[in-house]
Amino acid sequence: MPKEGISGPTPQYDGLLVVWEVDAGEHGAGGVTSDEVVAEKTRLDALEAFPSGRGRVRYARLSFVHVGYVYGTTLVSAHRGGGVTVTMAGDAWEYRAVIDSRPSLEGVQWTT
Repeated sequence: MPKEGISGPTPQYDGLLVVWEVDAGEHGAGGVTSDEVVAEKTRLDALEAFPSGRGRVRYARLSFVHVGYVYGTTLVSAHRGGGVTVTMAGDAWEYRAVIDSRPSLEGVQWTT
């Protein structure tokens, strides 16, 4: 039930959570919040702390037995390699093989 002064359901009242996670081989990080912007910023900061890895932000709800989560839509995915982070809307968690197999961007001159 919403608190007084709140006009309708919000993620903090309807059980919708935002989960972020980073996989960097033997290392990683993750967290849960009710704010998409906070999740994305925190995930990006965590991913950039590693030389390579992948990360995502997705919706989740507690399972009906309140142990673990039931995951929903992936909002954004990112992959990091060679000092470059590539962020994509939607689910690109398995895209890592393509990122890891591309040639290094080191020494490339970018033009506009």
